[in-house]
Parts: sequence; C-alpha cells; structure tokens
Amino acid sequence: MATLKHINFIKIKQGSKEYFGGNQSWWKNENDSMSEYGCGVIALCNLELYVSGAGIKGITYEDYRAYVDKRHREVYFINKRKKLRRLGLLPMIMERGLDKFYSSRNGDPIISWCPTVNKKLIGKLMEKMLKNNIPIVASYYVFNKKNKLDLYTYNSKNKSFEKSVGIKRHYFNIVGVTRRNGKDMLIISTWGEKYYAEYEQWVKKLSIFSNILYVECEERR
Repeated sequence: MATLKHINFIKIKQGSKEYFGGNQSWWKNENDSMSEYGCGVIALCNLELYVSGAGIKGITYEDYRAYVDKRHREVYFINKRKKLRRLGLLPMIMERGLDKFYSSRNGDPIISWCPTVNKKLIGKLMEKMLKNNIPIVASYYVFNKKNKLDLYTYNSKNKSFEKSVGIKRHYFNIVGVTRRNGKDMLIISTWGEKYYAEYEQWVKKLSIFSNILYVECEERR
C-alpha cells in the first residue's frame, strides 16, 4: 500500500468551497469538448499542479481554470472531429505533453502509456510512482456498460463505503492505495471530489485501454 506524500492532493478554492482536484463539468455550456471529454486534460493538469507544488499550496478556482485552458489550448488538445473527439485525450498527446512539462523543469523523464497488462507488475509500478510522490493518471475503459467501475465515498461515522456512481470510460487520478474493510481500495480524484474504488475490480479489466500513464523522472544536476 502507498500514497502520495500530500494525501490531500491539490486544493482548488472557490469562496468557502474547496475541491479535491479539478472537474471537467466546470466547462459545461462553455466548451463541449472539455465538459464531455476533458477528463484526461483535467487528470494531466492535476498531476502537473501537484508536481510543481502550486496545487498543494492551494490554487484559486479562477487560476486553476486559466491553467487548464492554457494547457488544453497549447498542449493537451482534443480532436475536433466528432468521431475522434469522443476518444478524449489520446495517450500519445499525454506522453508528449508531460515530457515537455518535465523537461522544462530540468527533468529527464520516462513516460509510457500502458507500461504493462500484467496484473502483478502494474501494482508494483503504481506503488513505485506513489512512493516517488507522482500522482497516477489512470483510465477505466470498457465497452459493456454492465462492467462499470463502482466509485464510493467513505462514511467516517460508520466506517463504511457508500456506492456513489459507476464509470465505464473515464480518466482520473489515483493518489493512493489503502486497505480498508479487508479490501485494497484506490483513492481517486475525479470531478473535484475524493472517491474510492476496489483495486481488484479496476485491475480485472486491465488492458491497453484501462491502464495508467507510467512516469519516472530524475532531476538533472
């Protein structure tokens, strides 16, 4: 089991509200490609703001949106063609954009979408990233809606998980893996909230589509 050093991830502040990462729905009625298919853009920007430290200290809602708009426009663009737009952010664009981000910070990154489909090895790679304090950009992608990944909230009063929503095609951030109630649970940031998902349910559908963006980076001296 492992978590990021800063388990509260990135704080986005809007008045008295505080969000756990970004939310693509903030672009509803403004940018359809972002509000409908921008989950990958949000996950990458969350990662960048965590690694840079800007999000850990706290960032305003307005500054977060400005950052995402700039990265979406310049780097993490979604294809405008209707059929391709539905695929969201493509892995090759993720890899290229994040490579530029780390290189600009004097880093020497190794970045790879779908490093393996081996269920044992993927767990080791995820643990390595979290121990190196790098948020994981992950996806869950299935074609049968009956195979949705269940997301839960945690009720601290009765110490139980409560089912909230199911996803079938979505990018999100994994900020930790914890063991509760006898199960390994992913700690997830998506839609500006903290959720949990059963690790076994996620890894059961591991494929080139349902996978992670693996990142290793050493700073140049």
